[in-house]
Amino acid sequence: MNKLGRKLFISITVAVLLIFIMFVLLANLFMPKYYIYKTKEQLGEAVNTISDLSDANWDDAIPQLEQQYHVTIVYDDLQKPENDLNESLKQQLATKRVTLNKFWITDESLLKVKSGIRVNKIYDQGKLKSSFYASFIPKGETIVLIGLSMAYISDTIQMINEFILILALCSVLIIVSVVWILSYRMTKPLKELGQVAKDISELRFRKAKVVTGDEIGELAESINAMSDKLSIAHADLSRKNVSLKRFMSDMTHELKTPVSLIQAYAEGIQDGLDDGSYAATILRQTKNMVKLIDEFLNFTKIERDELELRPVAVKDLFHECVEKFSIELKSRHLQLVIRDDLEGNPLIAVDPDKIRMVFHNLLGNAIKYATGERIDVHFSKQDGEIVLAVSNRFTGEIADASQMWEPFYVEESSRHKAVSGTGLGLAIVKTVLERHGFRCHVETKDQTIHFYIYFQENNPHSA
Repeated sequence: MNKLGRKLFISITVAVLLIFIMFVLLANLFMPKYYIYKTKEQLGEAVNTISDLSDANWDDAIPQLEQQYHVTIVYDDLQKPENDLNESLKQQLATKRVTLNKFWITDESLLKVKSGIRVNKIYDQGKLKSSFYASFIPKGETIVLIGLSMAYISDTIQMINEFILILALCSVLIIVSVVWILSYRMTKPLKELGQVAKDISELRFRKAKVVTGDEIGELAESINAMSDKLSIAHADLSRKNVSLKRFMSDMTHELKTPVSLIQAYAEGIQDGLDDGSYAATILRQTKNMVKLIDEFLNFTKIERDELELRPVAVKDLFHECVEKFSIELKSRHLQLVIRDDLEGNPLIAVDPDKIRMVFHNLLGNAIKYATGERIDVHFSKQDGEIVLAVSNRFTGEIADASQMWEPFYVEESSRHKAVSGTGLGLAIVKTVLERHGFRCHVETKDQTIHFYIYFQENNPHSA
């Protein structure tokens, strides 16, 4: 049994033993007094009943009273001499199977009874191991004895204690067995949960097989849910770490190439080898480095910058961005086809500079990777949201399109400059949209990739 089970087992067992010990002590301390109290109470009820009966026919009710209160009732003339009266009462008690070797009512007690006072006496019978509790009351010219035999309370308590001891031993054995079973059943799931938690802390993600239908079961479900989420998060973090390492390697490569060229051409100028193109090459490589660094800085700053929201016509902002790609579209012999199923020119509450970045990255990504002759753009409305879809055909295979939103993800593993980028463009798109509270989605079908952006309309009226 584990530590918790032993602790629970010992605690409950000790508690049970203490309860039985306390019960025995209380029985010895209070039972004699309680026994005498109940005897007095029983006799008192019988005395009160006889006192309330009329003096004419009260003796007719004696058999019924004796049966009702489990007492013995005898009576005689109150004016008889003391010896004769005692002998008469003792003989009447013997007739009713109450044999007393010690019984006597004194003159002092008789005087009290004659004056109307109730007298109570306890006659210890010695070897008979019993006592006789008697109450004497006057009833007209008659003295009435109402008595009750009591066994020695010490003997009774001793028998009770012996019985309690036997009962305690049996009960303790049963309780100890039950507590051991319950402790084992209760702590076994906890031990398993502890082992599962330890495995999770060591990055061995697994689930606990605990079904109890109580709080322990709920705890197991929570730990299993935590294990699943941590497993997903750990896998995602590991994948991002791999992507980050690849990105840093690629970033280093991208920076090393222009730096090496700048160094080589600068040394050529220094050695007088410039044919007139060296300075232009240095400037071009410097611009490439600045562009790469700016994109990286934009990504690192994008979550820190405060958004300056204002209503903007989404179509106007998009067409403004399209115009900046007109030359590149012509050079790639690409046609941008815009299909507009959106009524009017609705407004959206955005930071214009940030949304321009989203449109630039989407359009730049589509132009860079498009293999067909056209890029399709579609404006529509769905479930109260403005939907912008950008689609283009591509070559190759994309195993998981959803990963394209992740930072440092580049589908083109060769990183050929003609088709590859830093892997930050779409990550910037997702980050900007999430900060605005907008949704985005990507899917591939029949060698065509579709990007969807869902804007919430700021003003239901057209601009």
